[in-house]
Amino acid sequence: MKKIILLIIMIIAVNSYGQTEKRIDSLSYAHMKIAVPENCQAKSEYELLDCDGITIQWIYLTAEMLKSVPSQFITQFSEQESIKKRTEFQLESYGSELNGYKFKMKNSNGISYRLIVYGTVNNQSLLINIGTDNDIKKTSDLSEFLQKLISVK
Repeated sequence: MKKIILLIIMIIAVNSYGQTEKRIDSLSYAHMKIAVPENCQAKSEYELLDCDGITIQWIYLTAEMLKSVPSQFITQFSEQESIKKRTEFQLESYGSELNGYKFKMKNSNGISYRLIVYGTVNNQSLLINIGTDNDIKKTSDLSEFLQKLISVK
C-alpha cells in the first residue's frame, strides 16, 4: 500500500511539473467543472495555489483505495515533526460527508493548518488536502471559493 501512496504522490508531482504555461480556467471536482476564481491560479485541474490564502488539491481514488489509502496517507503525514496538534474533522461537500483530520503545524512563518479529509462526492471517491495559515473552525472561516465546495460540520 505504501507503493500506492508513493505512486499517487509521484503522479501529483509529475503532473504539477509537467504543466505548461497555459492558464487553467476551470477545475474538475467530482464530475463537475468549477471556474478558477479571478485572483487565483490553478496548477492543474485538481489543484489551486495560494487562492485567498489557501491551497487545495484533491486526488481521485477507487472505492477499494478509499478503504486504506486515506488512513495510510494521514498516518504518514502525522509523522512530520512540524505537527503540533491533530484533531478529527468533518466537512460536507455537495451533500456528502467527508471525514479526516485538521493538523496544526509550526513552520518558518509561524503556525499553519492542514485539513486532510476523504469520502465520496457525487459518486467519486477522493482525498482532499487543504493548506491555510488561518484556523478553520466554522464555515465562515473558509474562503469564498472554498465555501462553494465545502462546509464545516
